[in-house]
Amino acid sequence: MMSYVQENQQLFALGLLLFLTLAVLLFLQFLALCYGQQLATQIIRGWVMAKRYLSQNQVMILFQSSHPKLFATLARRFDLRHFGGLSLTILTAMMVYILALFIGLVEDVAMLKPIVETDYFISGQMSLLRNSPIIGFFIHITSFASTPMTVLVMLLTIAICLVLRQPFALLGLFIATVGSAAFTFLSKMLFQRERPADILLFEHTHSFPSGHATITLALYGFITYLLMRFSQNYVHKIRIFVMATFFMVLIGLSRIVLNEHYLSDVLGGYLVGGLWLTFAISVTEWLSAKGKIDWQVEWSANHIYLVWLSGVAIFISTILYATFFQFPLLS
Repeated sequence: MMSYVQENQQLFALGLLLFLTLAVLLFLQFLALCYGQQLATQIIRGWVMAKRYLSQNQVMILFQSSHPKLFATLARRFDLRHFGGLSLTILTAMMVYILALFIGLVEDVAMLKPIVETDYFISGQMSLLRNSPIIGFFIHITSFASTPMTVLVMLLTIAICLVLRQPFALLGLFIATVGSAAFTFLSKMLFQRERPADILLFEHTHSFPSGHATITLALYGFITYLLMRFSQNYVHKIRIFVMATFFMVLIGLSRIVLNEHYLSDVLGGYLVGGLWLTFAISVTEWLSAKGKIDWQVEWSANHIYLVWLSGVAIFISTILYATFFQFPLLS
């Protein structure tokens, strides 16, 4: 057993990483299903009690009387009763934080900090897997984020939203996908980082950030958000999130295993996708607060069949695309 592990260290490490990722997600799912709703209730209750305490605090009363306009503005930013309050504040803080992380990552890559050495080490280890049977699996996985497949996914999502008579939900979809794609294109042109030397699938574009990782989080992340918002079942929401997260991790990992990108490229792509996803969710929630989107839409059997048929169509199309267009590109 030990000799087999030593001979297949890269494959064993990859399998262990996937196992640990899935185990962590399933553990978080267990916690969310058992305690999530209770925790959310306690947080809201604690928030209300904290606001009540602060409203009676002498320092806050003095501040309110001295700076009434500033106090009113801050109070609105932390109001739970409407989207322009605490929800928008949290989403804005998330966008600022993600942007700061991306800028920090760019600086680390540009200044050749330790993450670049990690990039080269992981790339060298993945090059040893080029003849492994798992390469075929990851070629199929990475094909889900290819341009033809993302266009197909978008078209089917548009069709489903129109059938459900929720056209305003599509605005966030366009913001997430078009915005992230444009940002990634400009970033690639600006940084012009070369791809790993042992790349398996021929690519024309530059390496940083990963377009596949970007579109994975932006497009599939927004679809996950829509599925969770349209679902009325808390258990279904949690399971959708866990399955989608594992799927998105697999796509990002596929770019590293196939040596299409360095680790930092994929992390950068996730950050860009996360930035535009958060912005798209913010716009969608604002439209929802305006009454433009009905999340309580009635799901008929035909609607459910349409979603499942769309998923099957995407799955079959991806397999065909990988077989006839991706595998011939193997170098």
